[in-house]
Amino acid sequence: MILEKGHSLFNQSDLSEYLFIVLPYAEISKEVKSFKRDFFSKYGAYPGQNSCAHIRLVSFFQPEEREKRLLKASQEVLNQIKGFEIFLNGFGFYGVDRHIFLEVLNKQSLVDVYHLLRFRLFQELVSLSFLNKQFEPTLNIGTGFTALQFMDAVRDYEHEPYTNSFRVTRIHVLKRKAPFKTWENLTTLPLAKSEGELLGLL
Repeated sequence: MILEKGHSLFNQSDLSEYLFIVLPYAEISKEVKSFKRDFFSKYGAYPGQNSCAHIRLVSFFQPEEREKRLLKASQEVLNQIKGFEIFLNGFGFYGVDRHIFLEVLNKQSLVDVYHLLRFRLFQELVSLSFLNKQFEPTLNIGTGFTALQFMDAVRDYEHEPYTNSFRVTRIHVLKRKAPFKTWENLTTLPLAKSEGELLGLL
């Protein structure tokens, strides 16, 4: 197919944005919400202050007509992965985009999920430009702080203790359409059940 200069295969209005995330237990979500309120009270408004507690996996744009195909392919990947524990340990800071988050202590399980999804989505024609080769799982507090906000937060929270854990048994999929302002819950994709879950021990 030959396209005229300035035209793309799909118009923006034809596309939907999809976001795969991991959600912690409600107890942890409440604690993160409290942290966000404290940050707002101490440092003022910042991007992400109203978002729910989550670990971001992948996001990408695709025509809505491919939605069922992509969800089916993603579920086939997750059917091969058993649920696992995530351990949170302290606050982390990334200076390039002034990102503040809760550290994930055992990253490898989430990294494995990411790369398996990334490979399968690429097979389903999702551009690799949306799917970064590098992935560092974190539970987000906020990003895009001003330089002063970021320095103050590092000073106040660098040595602030925090530990908690939760079990990942499903991936949540969100979706939004142009103009891409509001996310809606699309579906949840369960992971395979472990032996303990099948026996009702977890």
